[in-house]
Amino acid sequence: MRILVLDDSIRSLAFSLTIQNSGATNEIHMISEKTEVGLSDSLKPGTNRDSHTMLKGIDHHMPKVAMASSFLRNSWVHRGLAIESVSNGLKIHFRSAADEVDRGVFEFHGTAGSSFGVSEHFDYVSYPPQANVGILWHGAVSTKSLMAEVSRDRGDGTFETWSRTQIKDSGILQHGRWVGEEPNEAVVMAIREGVAEAIRLLSSLK
Repeated sequence: MRILVLDDSIRSLAFSLTIQNSGATNEIHMISEKTEVGLSDSLKPGTNRDSHTMLKGIDHHMPKVAMASSFLRNSWVHRGLAIESVSNGLKIHFRSAADEVDRGVFEFHGTAGSSFGVSEHFDYVSYPPQANVGILWHGAVSTKSLMAEVSRDRGDGTFETWSRTQIKDSGILQHGRWVGEEPNEAVVMAIREGVAEAIRLLSSLK
């Protein structure tokens, strides 16, 4: 089965990895506008190392500084899932875009344009997740714990904090915004959604 994944989110990488780990033979292509997965100028919520079983499978892709803490940065999870998926056969086309010209038929632009023909058909297409809705959270990376029960130790002398109100402190190194219900569950929910989509697809093939 030829599968096309139209973004490189954590949700989509979890979908790809679940398909790969199922043992089914599939050709999976992923389209990304970026130059590399896991690079972001914006702060996004991280997660605990033991928050999902899939994270145990990418532990060996984490930087050494990650071993000093039970907390994983969002970018580390994103990059780790991408490395694991690629090592299992996922083909990521960076600096690329795709246009659907017919049901399951796409034309490609950027680097993907040189990898595919004029148009390509795929048996299944995984579309990007809908934009998050909910509460606007304000995030910060700081050199000290800002809120005893909320700040998460990142293991390198910095802390990550998410609050419903703007965070103001002299020790802040980076600010961020995230929309959703619970930032501490953001990574886990994305992984669960990707896994659920993969399970639905695999079940439909039986």
